[in-house]
Amino acid sequence: MSSSDDRPAVQVRGLTVHHLRAGTPCLQEVDLTVGREESVVLLGRSGAGKTTLLHALLGAGPRTAGSVLVEGLDPFDLTTRTAVRRRTGIVLQGGDLVPGLRARTAAVTGSSHLLGRAGWWALARGRTPRALVGRLHALATEQGVEHLLERSVGELSGGERQRIALLRALLAEPALLLADEPTAGLDPRAADAAVDALLAQRTALVVTTHDPVVATRFPRVVALLDGRVVHDGEPLPPAGMRALYAGAGT
Repeated sequence: MSSSDDRPAVQVRGLTVHHLRAGTPCLQEVDLTVGREESVVLLGRSGAGKTTLLHALLGAGPRTAGSVLVEGLDPFDLTTRTAVRRRTGIVLQGGDLVPGLRARTAAVTGSSHLLGRAGWWALARGRTPRALVGRLHALATEQGVEHLLERSVGELSGGERQRIALLRALLAEPALLLADEPTAGLDPRAADAAVDALLAQRTALVVTTHDPVVATRFPRVVALLDGRVVHDGEPLPPAGMRALYAGAGT
């Protein structure tokens, strides 16, 4: 009999998502399995369904048909949704940090579910809970953002906010990490560091990008066209990338 550790981190079967105002489904009969500690990049033109698929892994948005399991739990089920989200790290394009907080505090907020009463009191007072101090500084140093921790989120550039959002996601040690355009707004050096940090994590990882250089860093590429998976395998060659973004598949 298989143990829970044998289950893939993500199992999507026949997922169809149809928004009320859309003429055609945003996702059509999508199948996707992501193993534990496996890294996958989603490619496709704007509107191909990449972000909709990420949202579905969180139980967000509509689901017309099909099934979604994360760590064996259904994120659309209200009784298990919180458990799924606590095990999932999220990095959104442009970051989604609260402007009035220090970067240090904003980074820690994603791990609040790991804190006891003392940790919550420390967080409420703008302090870093003791349980997170060591990992926070180790990750910040690794990503080269230690110098940003005492600054206000409102003072950070778009690229800096993105890097702190990534730090926040990694700090919680998620079983599944979702990143929507995590290198958007970053210069090439910072983008390389961000991808290095993502790939170094011992977790299941699903990333969206339009950057062909970023895509080549991932061993597995899933390409979407008009809501359907048209490629699932090794990185696409340049001709395949051109065909995908021209709307001709791969």
